[in-house]
Amino acid sequence: MGNVLIVGDVHGNTEHALKLVRVAAHRDCAKLFAVGDFGAWEHTPAGRRYFDVVNKAAKKAGITVYFLDGNHDKTSLLHELYDEQRDDEGFLICRKHLRYAPRGHRWTWEGTTFAAFGGARSTDKGRRLAWEARKAEQIDKRRRYGSSKRPDTAGTLWFPEEEMTDDELVELLAADSSPVDVLLTHDKPRASQPKWNRKDKPECYPNQDRIQTVVRALRPDLLFHGHLHVRYTDTIAAGDGDWTRVEGLACDPDASQYLEYSTDHTWYVLQLPYAGADTAEPRSLPA
Repeated sequence: MGNVLIVGDVHGNTEHALKLVRVAAHRDCAKLFAVGDFGAWEHTPAGRRYFDVVNKAAKKAGITVYFLDGNHDKTSLLHELYDEQRDDEGFLICRKHLRYAPRGHRWTWEGTTFAAFGGARSTDKGRRLAWEARKAEQIDKRRRYGSSKRPDTAGTLWFPEEEMTDDELVELLAADSSPVDVLLTHDKPRASQPKWNRKDKPECYPNQDRIQTVVRALRPDLLFHGHLHVRYTDTIAAGDGDWTRVEGLACDPDASQYLEYSTDHTWYVLQLPYAGADTAEPRSLPA
């Protein structure tokens, strides 16, 4: 079971996550890798249960689930809880069969080199901050009627660490900018041109430019990302005559707004060792 099932945004959708675990096992994938917005919300009871359920299913299926951070994952808490719990490949062990790839993390599976660069800009930042403010107002109102509890609502629906900073990117590339075969990101590179782009907004461009910088530095043959919630394929220049094939993956059914959506758009089988475009083939979901 040397293959990897690469999957798009799951958003903590347990039913979809369990289906993807079944697909991985069915397609001889020992590993499942989610490219952000996986559902890392362990600051909530539901988020902790979600991690437990996915871990249990992965154990039963005989696979390991990996993920990088999206704009809707609470990355700071992952580091707070698991920075001192790393496996031999440097992944943070969130559960025995559930592991997190921090930004800039690099590793090799069966001779194929990988790098992960998570993070993106939330276009619904204002709405999420408004929700947090309303929650704080509700808590204050309850206190006036005798409740002594006053939990901090900041950082519960929108996470300040959602984007890479320019300084963070410079530091990561200075540490290692050698080429990789496969680049895994949450955001799209600026140059890719999907037919339907819900993130074609000025506030999203800086982080897309950062991903484009990563592409030019690492010159991957293949890049997988999520965030747009739509399936597409494109080819972009990576510099020095190199080209990168970009595979954008769709999200879980509950979050999709794309009229041509299909659940088999949410995942991709990557055969290892990776030897070129013909070894990465999309598959259909089993009944």
